[in-house]
Amino acid sequence: MKRIGNILWILISAIAMITLAVTLIIAYIPPDSALNVLSGLNLLFPYALIFSLICITVCLFRRQFYTALCIGVILLLSIPNIGKSIGFASQKQAITESIKLSCYNVHYFNFYDYKQKNALEYLKTCDADILCLQEILVMRNQPNNLQHLLKSLSKYPYHHIVFFYEGNRLRKGIATLSKYPIVKKQRADINSESHGAISSWIRIGNDTLQVINCYLESNRLTSAEKEIYKSQEKTNIIKRIYNKLASASQKRGWQAKVVSALKDPHCATLVCGDLNDVATSYVYRTIAQDDTDTFLALNHGIGTTFHEGIYRFRIDYIFADSLITPLSFRINKQPYSDHHPIELQCKFK
Repeated sequence: MKRIGNILWILISAIAMITLAVTLIIAYIPPDSALNVLSGLNLLFPYALIFSLICITVCLFRRQFYTALCIGVILLLSIPNIGKSIGFASQKQAITESIKLSCYNVHYFNFYDYKQKNALEYLKTCDADILCLQEILVMRNQPNNLQHLLKSLSKYPYHHIVFFYEGNRLRKGIATLSKYPIVKKQRADINSESHGAISSWIRIGNDTLQVINCYLESNRLTSAEKEIYKSQEKTNIIKRIYNKLASASQKRGWQAKVVSALKDPHCATLVCGDLNDVATSYVYRTIAQDDTDTFLALNHGIGTTFHEGIYRFRIDYIFADSLITPLSFRINKQPYSDHHPIELQCKFK
C-alpha cells in the first residue's frame, strides 16, 4: 500500500513539474507555431508554482529526494518568471515635477449593471495629466453620449477616441484624453471587431511623449457562449473553454506584434493598457522588450489589477522606455470596474 502511495505521489509531482515547465516556454512560442495550442495554459503559472512548492515539501518529508530534486530544478528555472510576476521594489524617490498617467479599463461604465456607480466617479476626481481608457461605451442620441462623457471630463480638452463597435444604439471603444495637446494620432490595425490599439503623440513643453493605449483580445465568455455551454457535457465544456483561451491567446500574439511595431524610436514612449495576459506570456515579452515594467520597478507584491469572482490577475500594465524615468506607481483599488486603475508618475530623462 505504501508503494502505491509513493507511485501516486510521484505521478502527482510529475503533473506539477510538467505544467510548470510548460508555462516556462509559453512566452517563447509565436502565434503561428503549432505549439501555440499550449498558450491557454499560461494563466496556470501561479497555481502551478504553488502546487510545485507543496509537492517539493511533501517529497522531502516523504524522503523522495530524486523527485524533490527534479521539482527543485524546475523551480530554479522559474525564477525569471517569478520576477516578472511579483514585485520586490519599494518607492523611495521624492516626487517633484512629473507627468501622471492613469490607465483604466472602465468596464463599459457599468452600462449592463446600471444600479452600480461607474468609473466616471473616479475619473472626475482623478488628478492625472493623461487618461488611457479601455472598454468605453457611449450611446447614440442619448443623455450618456460622447458629448456628455467629454463634458464630464472637460479638464481633458485633447482627445483620441476610436470606436471598434458601432451599433445602432451603442458605440464601444478606447480613448486617450490629455491635458496637453495631441499633435499626432494613429490607429493600429489589429484585425478585431471589439479590441484595438491607438498611438497618440502628446506635446509636453518642448518634449513629445508617445502614448500607446491598447486593449487586446479578451478571454471572456460571451452570454451566448455561456448559454451554449450550459447544455454541454462537462468534458465538452472544458474542451471548448480551453480552445477559446488558446484562440484568444493566439490572436493576442499577433496583436502584440502590431502594438510593438507602433513604438516611435525618435521620442519617449509609454505603452499601457489591458493586455488580457499575464507577465509570463508571449504577449508580455513581445510588447515589453527592453522597456521597464513600471510596477516591477516601483512596487512589491503580486499587483492584482483584474478581479472578478475568484480570479485575480495582473493583466494591466504601463511600460516605459529608456527615455522615461518612472517615479511612482499605484494600483488604485476603485470599486467601479472589474479592473483597478493603474497610475504612473514619471518624467523625461
